[in-house]
Amino acid sequence: IFFRVAQSTMAFLQSYLPTFVVGERVRAKPPPFSLKTEKYNQDTFAGRFCKMLDLTNPKYLLATHQEVLDASKLLKDYKKSGYVPGVTDEELWAARSLTASALHPDTGELIPRPFRMSGFLVFNAPICVGAVMATSTPAIALVHWMNQTHNALINYSNRNASSPLSNVQLFVSYCTAVGSAVSVAFGLATAIKTRLPPAQAAAALRFVAMPASMVASASNCYMMRKHELASGINVKDAEGNDHGISKAAATKAVQDTVVSRAALSVPVFGFPAVVMTLPPVTAVVARHPRLGLPISFSALMLAFGLGLPAAIAMSPQTGTIPVKSMEPEFQKLSLSELYYNKGL
Repeated sequence: IFFRVAQSTMAFLQSYLPTFVVGERVRAKPPPFSLKTEKYNQDTFAGRFCKMLDLTNPKYLLATHQEVLDASKLLKDYKKSGYVPGVTDEELWAARSLTASALHPDTGELIPRPFRMSGFLVFNAPICVGAVMATSTPAIALVHWMNQTHNALINYSNRNASSPLSNVQLFVSYCTAVGSAVSVAFGLATAIKTRLPPAQAAAALRFVAMPASMVASASNCYMMRKHELASGINVKDAEGNDHGISKAAATKAVQDTVVSRAALSVPVFGFPAVVMTLPPVTAVVARHPRLGLPISFSALMLAFGLGLPAAIAMSPQTGTIPVKSMEPEFQKLSLSELYYNKGL
């Protein structure tokens, strides 16, 4: 049920939003296919939003492993000759979108479905509904543990994989990330319940999810990727040639991702909480308690469907960094900037 609702939500958004964001022409007829350029202009937020709206579509979860491999092979065949007989530009763009949603850009390995960006909405939305609806301290702590565990695995699966991470480092990062997240949620809930009257506390607890998740998600992302700051990540030129490891690029990549994770919590947890406290909604739920969950769920799906691609699109997936702001060993290059995989 969650998958069907998520798929319908994203299909609706993807059908109509590009019309308003980048124009009817792009939606009606895709540009000529290229492996070097994007379908949408990545220099603008609107273009990045449309790309991520496609990348986060749950429909890609339905593709089998073999279909992903076939799409990857199709792109490799195109790379060899620049043309594949009988295959249209639209089919090539579809193959590129499928591989981008399912395969890690650094390793080429298949990402498990629950930890892909196309699976974020499907697998995380039920947990987020629980976080918004929870009003007791144990329930708040439990759903935030579940949420941050899923977030930790999302962050790990979509990291920049050019920086190695041992099993011990992974375990320590997970424990620290989830522990800090649950502590924030539990601390806020406890403070509200001890300082406010029961009636006010019940209403205020619905808003605990947003600030708690903002702090927790940012902390989670940082802890799961902080090893990149110490070891650095690969940087390349515009032609894809490797130019070594840079800690400066890693710092920028982690910072951008941490900000996007914190920003995602605002619509996902803030909008449903506001909706559920509106007088007309509270009146309806008071008369028909069974409507509380579907109303909250509908508000969250809409906020998640828009908020996820918007948060990821705050900065390009392929980041750029000026050579002059990098380490001394890069200053001898006759290039003005280098590129890196930010991670999602």
